[in-house]
Amino acid sequence: MSPGDPLERLIADWLGGTISPEDFRALDARLRADPAARATLRRSANLDSALRDWATRQEIAAAWTDAAAPEPAAAPAPTRAASSLFRRWRWPLAAAAAVALSAATYHFGTLSAPQPAAPSTRVLGDGTVVELNGTAVIVPDLTATERRVRLERGEAHFTVTKDTSRPFTVAAAGVTVRAVGTAFNVRLADAAVEVLVTEGEVRLRPPPAEIAPASGGTTTSAPPAAPERVLAARQRAVVATAPSSAAPEIATLTPSEIGRVLAWQHRILDFTATPLGEIVSAFNRRNATQLVLADPGLAALRVSATLRSDNVLGFVKLLETGFGVRAERRGDSEILLSRQP
Repeated sequence: MSPGDPLERLIADWLGGTISPEDFRALDARLRADPAARATLRRSANLDSALRDWATRQEIAAAWTDAAAPEPAAAPAPTRAASSLFRRWRWPLAAAAAVALSAATYHFGTLSAPQPAAPSTRVLGDGTVVELNGTAVIVPDLTATERRVRLERGEAHFTVTKDTSRPFTVAAAGVTVRAVGTAFNVRLADAAVEVLVTEGEVRLRPPPAEIAPASGGTTTSAPPAAPERVLAARQRAVVATAPSSAAPEIATLTPSEIGRVLAWQHRILDFTATPLGEIVSAFNRRNATQLVLADPGLAALRVSATLRSDNVLGFVKLLETGFGVRAERRGDSEILLSRQP
């Protein structure tokens, strides 16, 4: 960037919500024409988000691109911009600017209000991806014959790497969830464990059922093992953690209900030459609006983009304007993607 270039000032004004209409148009024109300017915006937006997370005492979880995150020495002093409550900035979804600008859609809290810890991602040794909600804690134990994970606190979503020779089991407060290659969410609540299957199916085993004591107040045998139940995609089970003879409560959720359950997962997604089929799966796991590939050949289309995981419409607009994909909305929760005629 040459001396006197106003790009950094324009970006700073836009992120701070103080940009004038004239400067807004100037920044928009620059981003449309200059790939280096779009890269600068991505870096600035990620840094801005990280610093605001730090200021609100959240873990820095920005998608760093060209540089590692610096070690913060002390929390910054509160500013007028940081004290505004839940401000959101959105940019027009122009073809040339959609990738860069969709990374800069944020919700900001105040410095004084307590903020939850940011979600984080952990990749296990077998390639399984675990998304942890806030302060969730897992303890993995992967061996040559089996894969076990204990959820000790909170909520986690597991996208399991398929390996038929090593079943994958998650245990939480006596409840076990067994899968081979699928995706599911587990939440450990005060008196129950909630399991939601987002892909494939799992086998659920509740805690052992409680048995009545024999005469004299003692039991004559160990409680019998509870029967396994099979949960398919979109099914959620609520299982009491205390010994009980009550069966788990099982319901099939709508896409919008699933979206509300998994809303905590929304984050910045960064794709580099990633097959469209994988990107669609990532969006569908996190959103009520489902993307459907009408043309199987589109699954291999490679796309590079940096987007918020809830910015489905922005991603669709990018596909339409930059990749020649045709989008057709079907109902309230489905968008069909096909090649342009």
